[in-house]
Amino acid sequence: MIIARGDNVRSFTISPLVAGLATAVGTMLMVGYVGATAYLVLRDDIIQSSAERQAQMQLSYEDRIASLRSRIDQLTSRRVLERRSIEEQLADVVERQRDLDTRQARVSGILAKAAENGIRVAVGGPVPPAKPAAPAVALGSLDAPTGIGGTPEPIEISPVLSLRGTKADYNAAAEAAARQGAAAPGKPLRDLAPEAAASQPQAPANPPAPDQRVELIDNVNAALDRMDGEAHAALDVIAVTAERDAATIADTADELGLQLAGVKADLASGQGGPFVPLAGSDFDSRIERAEKALLALSQVKDAARGIPLASPVPGAELSSSFGPRVDPFLGRMAMHTGLDFRATTGVTIRAPAPGKVIFAGRNGGYGRSVEIRHPSGVVTRFAHMSRVSVSEGDTVSTGDPLGAVGSTGRSTGPHLHYEVRVNDRPLNPIRFLRAGEKIATLLDD
Repeated sequence: MIIARGDNVRSFTISPLVAGLATAVGTMLMVGYVGATAYLVLRDDIIQSSAERQAQMQLSYEDRIASLRSRIDQLTSRRVLERRSIEEQLADVVERQRDLDTRQARVSGILAKAAENGIRVAVGGPVPPAKPAAPAVALGSLDAPTGIGGTPEPIEISPVLSLRGTKADYNAAAEAAARQGAAAPGKPLRDLAPEAAASQPQAPANPPAPDQRVELIDNVNAALDRMDGEAHAALDVIAVTAERDAATIADTADELGLQLAGVKADLASGQGGPFVPLAGSDFDSRIERAEKALLALSQVKDAARGIPLASPVPGAELSSSFGPRVDPFLGRMAMHTGLDFRATTGVTIRAPAPGKVIFAGRNGGYGRSVEIRHPSGVVTRFAHMSRVSVSEGDTVSTGDPLGAVGSTGRSTGPHLHYEVRVNDRPLNPIRFLRAGEKIATLLDD
C-alpha cells in the first residue's frame, strides 16, 4: 500500500492474514450495526405480532375447552335421560306384565269353561284329533220277517212343540258371527302358536348395559304383544265356535220341529257380503262376548240333552219303520207309530235321554212297556219288553238300563217297539236318531 502526499511518499506492506482479519472485523461491525439498527426500528412490530399470536392461541384453547365441556354436559344429560327413559320403560313393562297376568287368569277361566263345553284351544303340540263320531243307526231291511208289532193309530200327524228348560240369551249378530265362523261342527280348533304363552319373560338378575337393556325391553315388549295377541285370538275363536255350535244345535232342534227357548226360529241360512278384516277390539268386550257365547252354548246343550237323540238299542237294525204299513195281524193298512228294532230276547234297552219314568208295567197290546217324560216335554215309549228294570217315579239318565227286549203283547217275535210322542201324538223317531248323529260330538263334552 503506497500513500503519497506532495513530495512525501510512504509505502506499507500488509500481509494477507492481517488483511483478512481486518476485513472480517469490519464486516462484523457493519452487520452488528445494521442488526442493531433494524432491531431498534422493528422491535415494536415483533413484540406486537408475538403478543397477537399468543392471544390467538389462548382463545383457541379456551374455545376448545368450552366445546369439550359442552360435549361432556350433553353426554351427561343424555345419560340421565336415557336412564330415566329405561326406568320408565321398565316400569311400563312391569305394569304390562301385571295387567297381562290378570288377563291371563281371566282367559284361563274362559278356556276352562270352553273345555267343559267341548271347545278346546290347543296350547301346545299338534292339533288334537276329532271326537269319535256317534255310532250310526243301521236302518236294515224294512221287510225283515221277524220282530214287528204295535197298535194302529190315525195317520194324520201335525206336531207342534216348544222345548222347555232353557234361558239361552241369543242375538242376531252373535248368530251371524257363529255362522261366519264356518267350520264343521265338532271339529277341533286350530293351534294358536303358543310357544310364548308357556312362560312369561323374566328380567335378568344382573342389569345389563344400557344398550342391552333397551334391546331386552324391546324383546320383552314383543313377547308381551305376542302373548296378548294369542289371548285375543283364543277369545275370538272360543266366541265364534261357541256361537256356531249353539246355532248348529238350535238348527237341529228346528229340523225336529222343536224350538229352543231364547233362540230365534228364523235363523238366516244365507251368507255373503264383502270381506272385512277383523279389527282389534277391547279385551273386555272380547271376553264378555266369549263368556256370553259359552253361557248360551251351555244352556242350549242342557236343553238339547233333554231331547231323546240316542238309540235305545245301540247297534240294532230296524225291522219296521215309522209310517203306514200292512198290519201283521189284520192284513190291512195301518199307522205304525214307532220303530221296531230287531234284537234277541234279553238284550238291554237303554234310556235315550234323561227323564222321569211315568209308566212301567203292562199296557194292552204294548205288553210290558215303559214310558219316560224327558225335560224337553217329549215322551218316549218302549214296548214288548221281556223284563222291566225300572218303576214308575224313577229318574233315569242317558244310557241307564230300562229292561230287556222281548215279545210280550201284540208282537210277532222278539223286538223293541220304540215311540217318540209329543202331546200324546207320535213323531218319527228316526229323525231324532239322525239328529243325534249330527250333533253327538257337540253334546259330548
